[in-house]
Amino acid sequence: MARNKSSLLRNLLSLHRYIGLSVAIVAIYLSITGIMLNHTNDLGIDKNYINNPTVLGWYGITHPDSLDGHELDEHWISQWNDDIYFNQKVIGHSINPLRGATTSKHFYALATSEIIWLITIDGDIIEKLNAPGEKLGDIIQLGQQDKFIVIKTERGLFKADADLVSWQSIEDKGINWSKKNTLPPQLSAAIFTQGHSISWERVLLDVHSGRIVSRGGIILIDLAGILLILLAISGTIIWFKRRHRTVT
Repeated sequence: MARNKSSLLRNLLSLHRYIGLSVAIVAIYLSITGIMLNHTNDLGIDKNYINNPTVLGWYGITHPDSLDGHELDEHWISQWNDDIYFNQKVIGHSINPLRGATTSKHFYALATSEIIWLITIDGDIIEKLNAPGEKLGDIIQLGQQDKFIVIKTERGLFKADADLVSWQSIEDKGINWSKKNTLPPQLSAAIFTQGHSISWERVLLDVHSGRIVSRGGIILIDLAGILLILLAISGTIIWFKRRHRTVT
């Protein structure tokens, strides 16, 4: 009987040892990432967004080498991921494409296919006006003629009055149409970086949970968790058996 108990204890010790070796690396890995997650604010990774194309590719996020926009004086109006940007600042959202941006007498104007936005020279929104789509059609292009807003639609060219209330048909003469240009590389990079919600904290969470390598990583972390439970159980049993032998 004593031999059986001794043999059982040896087998349990051997199992405990192999389980410990199997999960040692994963346990260290989980401990390190867990400690880092407890200090994301201190490390600053909760507000540090990713600009690395390889890491973004893991999340299915890609972006072109550069971004196009409309230059107004020394400012840039652009659109990325449905966000409208004044330089690097998000000033609004639209699922419709940006059709152009231009200057007026006292403000800047930009347009999507259905809305005309009036903004200050500092990028603050003054007003959003519904474009006269039912009467004139959706906006294709935006420009200005003698500092008055001009739009091009599938029904022709139209110029607004000073209050952007009434529109009159005009000919294509002396119109300065808004044209796209490539944003400066630094501005494009800044917009790309803040144009998604993938922070280094999110990456660390996915590394910690194994989601960074999809379902296989999750299964591996789950398996390691099960082995850690078995390690704790086997260790507890060994302790009790050894304590019992010492007492007896």
